[in-house]
Amino acid sequence: MSDAQRKELRDLVSALGADISDRHYQPSYDAAANICSGVFETIPVDLHDLVQEAAMAGYAAALDDLERGKLDDRVRERAELLG
Repeated sequence: MSDAQRKELRDLVSALGADISDRHYQPSYDAAANICSGVFETIPVDLHDLVQEAAMAGYAAALDDLERGKLDDRVRERAELLG
């Protein structure tokens, strides 16, 4: 991956996580740490922070969607099976 591609990817991930609210930060950080713990051994060290930031952004976005009631039918079906 070229430096320009890496910078572009880093900028994109930063933009994705720019609006992580304070209430979602710690749960997102913890989830990303759990997700990434198994991935870090398989990717270059210089991508660790980038991957963790992307996982945090995705998890925080999912928490926000859940709070806003943005659940799709598949999620509802799974919830019904579990509950």
